[in-house]
Amino acid sequence: MLIIPSGILSGGLTGTSLLLHHFIPINVGYFYFGLNIPLLIIAYKFLGNKFIFYTIVSTTLLSAFLFIIPIEPIWTENTLLAAIFGGGLTGLGNGLALRTGGSQGGFDILSRAIAKRKNITVGKMSMIINMCIVILSGFIFGSEIALFTILSILSSMKLYELVLDHVNRISVLIITEKGEEVNDTINKELYRGTTMWDANGGYTHDNKIVLFCVTAKGESRQLKQIVKSVDKKAFVSIISTDNVIGKFHSIW
Repeated sequence: MLIIPSGILSGGLTGTSLLLHHFIPINVGYFYFGLNIPLLIIAYKFLGNKFIFYTIVSTTLLSAFLFIIPIEPIWTENTLLAAIFGGGLTGLGNGLALRTGGSQGGFDILSRAIAKRKNITVGKMSMIINMCIVILSGFIFGSEIALFTILSILSSMKLYELVLDHVNRISVLIITEKGEEVNDTINKELYRGTTMWDANGGYTHDNKIVLFCVTAKGESRQLKQIVKSVDKKAFVSIISTDNVIGKFHSIW
């Protein structure tokens, strides 16, 4: 509605689909859905059932909208405004999808899978991929379209960062009777480490285990769901953290 009618490319797999659409004039939705299939297999293998479920729902809906919504300008025919607001809406959608534990498919899947295991963030991986798209768009469509594409990607990245609030870190204290199970689940699903120590309830004098974990604010919802899925009675305290010194695996 904004990006495609203006002839601008966007970042990620959507931009790749638009490039293919330029050479093979069939609906962008076919390319987007088809290119997502191998990436969804990667998501199933490396990122867990919850992530793959939300991503399949999101990818299917986005592909369907690309089929249904007519490719014609709305709101504005100004290319500059289309680049800014079209990119912003793209970043908003991607950020909301990742924040809820899934993604809109595309290279977000690949970036997330690599970021979980290597010392590179989703943002850096996306930047590398988007640079390749910009260079290709410059060769194929000319420098002006490449510049509008850069503006669209920058707008998308800004909204993406605001939604994820990725620069903020939190320290989480978890008090539970199922320390080992909670710890194993956090390690497996979030790829975060914890520090554990024994504790004793001041009122009940029951034996407890305290877990300490530092994570990105954007992962707080998933962390709380993980804890509650193991121990509904667990006590969770979340504290804002300005800085982390030492080994901290930054995913976002």
